[in-house]
Amino acid sequence: MAQGVGASAGGVESAVVAAAVGVAAVTAGVLHVAGSGPVDPLRTVISDYVVVPGGYAMLALTAAALAVACVALAAGLHRAGLPRPALPMTALVTAAVALAVAGAVPTNPPDEPIDLAAVVHRIAGGVAFVALPFAAWWIARRAVAGPGEWAARAAVLRRCALASATLTAGFLAVQLPIVIGASPIFPFVGGAERLVCATVMVVLVTTARVMRTATAGTAGTPRPRTPDALPVGLGQAA
Repeated sequence: MAQGVGASAGGVESAVVAAAVGVAAVTAGVLHVAGSGPVDPLRTVISDYVVVPGGYAMLALTAAALAVACVALAAGLHRAGLPRPALPMTALVTAAVALAVAGAVPTNPPDEPIDLAAVVHRIAGGVAFVALPFAAWWIARRAVAGPGEWAARAAVLRRCALASATLTAGFLAVQLPIVIGASPIFPFVGGAERLVCATVMVVLVTTARVMRTATAGTAGTPRPRTPDALPVGLGQAA
């Protein structure tokens, strides 16, 4: 009975990650359709959809869904047998908190001066962008020494983490001039940010899938029977 419960719990956490990422992807897609006129997806960041009617609510829902995915993934790492999960779990929870703050505190419209809310939004977004690749890398590093599916999929997780880290580093680098008030050195920051967000979603779902199979494998592993666990008659015969 305990084995079935463990497998079911791991499946629930992985399903929550997949569902939450799905909600974020659908909501982001609706935003792109609704804002196809006033917002250039290649040159403007996702936060600028705040100018679209209902944009603030959809941005908040997208961020909240990704935050839920991060928390669900963090909750399942230990159950799934990942060695030393504390550090990646902390990074995922940090990213979740940052995403929640970024969603709750909107940025300013593009044609308005930067205010305190916009600064908080940008800092929270930056924290989330940094924490997620670190979480992915730490998970991949620990997966090498993990049991079963973790070790088998460590190379895939490592490639996903490297792709996420590389794209995120590039995006944050081109953002620096904008943060200090200078002109951007790369005009397509919006396209770069969307590529980073898509990669993050892939990393979350891929890791959740490995976590699900690893949890199922751990839960399904038969445990040796001890004399105390044997039926009374057999125990007496022994």
